[in-house]
Amino acid sequence: MRPRTLAVLGLIVLVAGGLAIAAFTGSQQFDVEMTTMWVSDTGRDTGGNHHAPAAGRIQGTGMVYAPISGRANTRNCALVALNGTTGNKRWSYPIPAANCTIHSVASPTLADFDSDGTKEVIAATTEQTVTAYHPRTGDIEFRHNLTSYGYTKPIVADFVGDRTPEIIVVDVKGTVFVLEPNGTAVWSKQLSSYTWGQPAVADFDGDGESELTVATGGTGKLYVFEQNGSLAWEQPQSYEGSITWMTTGNADADDAVEIVVATASTGRVSMVDGASGEREWSRDFGSYAAVHAFGDGDGDGEPEIYAVAKDGKLRSLDAATGETEWTTTLTTSDVQMTPPPSLGDVNGDGDPELVAVTNDGIVSVVDPESGAILDTYKRETAIYTHPRLADIDGDGDLEAFVMYADGRVVALTFS
Repeated sequence: MRPRTLAVLGLIVLVAGGLAIAAFTGSQQFDVEMTTMWVSDTGRDTGGNHHAPAAGRIQGTGMVYAPISGRANTRNCALVALNGTTGNKRWSYPIPAANCTIHSVASPTLADFDSDGTKEVIAATTEQTVTAYHPRTGDIEFRHNLTSYGYTKPIVADFVGDRTPEIIVVDVKGTVFVLEPNGTAVWSKQLSSYTWGQPAVADFDGDGESELTVATGGTGKLYVFEQNGSLAWEQPQSYEGSITWMTTGNADADDAVEIVVATASTGRVSMVDGASGEREWSRDFGSYAAVHAFGDGDGDGEPEIYAVAKDGKLRSLDAATGETEWTTTLTTSDVQMTPPPSLGDVNGDGDPELVAVTNDGIVSVVDPESGAILDTYKRETAIYTHPRLADIDGDGDLEAFVMYADGRVVALTFS
């Protein structure tokens, strides 16, 4: 696809209690319409919630798990389970007031960590633990102490190759834990640096075995660990500035999985060869670069990376080369940062769409082929994290769940 930049015209209408902006270019048709399913009753008198919810179907029922933060020393912090179709609260695990802060519950994950046939909800909290909760009752099924509070989403995967899953969690101070379902530690490592980017497990070097990659913030280094905890590369790779976002995927024809990191102060997006640790390309976007979605959005047979920055622009980058395929403006406001988009088929047409959010509260559906904005919803509240996509009602289409800074989750469906 040739590089291009879109100039977008907007048509403003009021929809579902929020502001929707239907954008078009030329003769483009409105083929995606966004509708509000519900807005959760989890609002807090703070504006700093920035962890994405988990969502999925549990024993035939759609569920959403919202990590809610509040003001320090209050009882407003909790992991809240919501009915996926109504938004009504099913249960809540309260964080003690002494541990209630803006980072009280990190992004949770839904996974069957103990192989009992039911996915549990797993999250790290400011109680300095990683905990697994029964998805329907909130009862605690697993707990392990950390060295600090958690920031990123725990991983559940058969990392060490013993045909049983492990829980992998990295706390904010950079301590890596690989844990068996019975609580036994396989190994742990102290990286002595703040960690904000999401860790990942994949076969990064193409040798048929899994590795774990972890990026640090304070030192701006990227590590890849073997199953036994040794480094896959001789030295960790260093980057200019704190790594705040990370995503992974296969960008080319070889077996190795690539790693994409984004830095805050320098606004740099870099792709790294998972096998060698060599930097394949790097792009500068000003400041507060962010990445999350990685895939073939436009159906050309080649994957793309969708990158944003403080400037409020969304860019489709050729994953193999880093070249810009298109750029579109999500907001013209002077925002603090821009969270990265998510990629998935939200309207059931068999092709993926981008669900993009902005720091000033806008949610947009974007065509991955052209960058055209198809429909938009807005609340006058900030957003600091990417939307979560999940099929909550079992119809085969994905819905979007957006965490706003005031602690409310907005559920959006598409047609």
